[in-house]
Amino acid sequence: MGWATGWSDESSPATYAILRPAGRGVLLLAGVGLRLGLERILQDELNQSLQAALILAEPWVNSDNGRLSLSQEGELPPQLPPDLALLLYSPQGLVEALGQKPRPLPVAQTGCFAAVGWWFCGRKVEGATLLAGRPLAGIEDSLTALNRVLWVVAPGALLLALGLGYFLVGRALSPVRILTEAARERAVGRIWNRPLPQPPVRDELFTLSQAFNALLESLGELIENERRFTQDAAHELRTPLTVLLGRLEQAQEKNLDPQVARALEQAYRSAQRLLALVEKLLHLARAEAGQGLLREPVLLNRMLSEEVEDLRPLFEAKGLALRVFLPEEPLEVMGDRLALGLALRNLLENALKFTVAGEVRLTLRKEGQEALLQVEDTGGGFPEEALPHLFERFYQARVEHRRSGSGLGLALVAAIVRWHGGTVKAVNLSPGAQIGVRLPLHIGSGR
Repeated sequence: MGWATGWSDESSPATYAILRPAGRGVLLLAGVGLRLGLERILQDELNQSLQAALILAEPWVNSDNGRLSLSQEGELPPQLPPDLALLLYSPQGLVEALGQKPRPLPVAQTGCFAAVGWWFCGRKVEGATLLAGRPLAGIEDSLTALNRVLWVVAPGALLLALGLGYFLVGRALSPVRILTEAARERAVGRIWNRPLPQPPVRDELFTLSQAFNALLESLGELIENERRFTQDAAHELRTPLTVLLGRLEQAQEKNLDPQVARALEQAYRSAQRLLALVEKLLHLARAEAGQGLLREPVLLNRMLSEEVEDLRPLFEAKGLALRVFLPEEPLEVMGDRLALGLALRNLLENALKFTVAGEVRLTLRKEGQEALLQVEDTGGGFPEEALPHLFERFYQARVEHRRSGSGLGLALVAAIVRWHGGTVKAVNLSPGAQIGVRLPLHIGSGR
């Protein structure tokens, strides 16, 4: 599995949903900040120009003969802005004005303030108050122009921000997505011997993948040792148990004492159960490890028919009806014929064992690209608390079942199904129970 360098379609909708409101919020804040910043700059420039005008105009104020006046002849010098208004106030009111004359006239005061579309700054001069003012129309025109620009540019900037964020976040999240998919694949398939892919950049994710790979390696070694021990122990026990059964048979043939005969019969049955347990352990270890299993086309319809005919006499002997429903369309999977047959036999034998009266139904049908095999019975069903544990080794739903089984049948079914890339699930019916097996169909078969 390689490392993606761009955005993937799988994770793009979620990221887009995150980026869209975030992008709008960032652009909105940026626009508001730009407008407030421009307004503040223009306001500061206006204050500076008015303060400079007051400094230039202060020497013009004179109080000759006890009369306040401005020593200019009604016009502003060229170094002052043409839209400037200079107003000289005595305590009794306006004395003289140069430049534009605002209407209505502002109240004489010091400091900077706004009045009817104008901005004024005032200071005390020769016992009078000198005001310098300019209209606010220039600032308002500049802000209006900025608003128009923002309304035009904002959609394009939003699309650009979303596209850029879409790309960058996709590149940043792609290694995380790949690690997640690889870990999920190994968890579902119980693949312990395949390390997780490592990102090309030696960052925190690289270190994390190395740690996970070390964990997988240790876990794989532990599981492999357990499987090997189970398989070796079962293999070593099978031969002496087979010899023990043969000798018990010989002893039964030569024995003439009825009491000894009963003891030999009990020992023989116990040895048979023990040999069956060893055989199941051996099959389970091989199925979990995938040893000796083939991948070849298997026609499920035919395989089911053959296995059912072998087991039908057992159902008839117990007085149970075994009903089989197979599709007319042939369903083919890739796998091991003997292993799949063993899984089916365990399912049917489990239903036979725990169904006192009624019937057992075996159904096969196609659902999408999967073959669905279901075994239903009219027995007592499973305890609800046992359903999550039915496919664990040696687990038995009820204490009384321990005398009639080993608790390995359904674990063996689950191991075989998982090796074939399928799933198995148990549910309760009314009455009885149902165990369903899903197997991926062989796509190349043309069916």
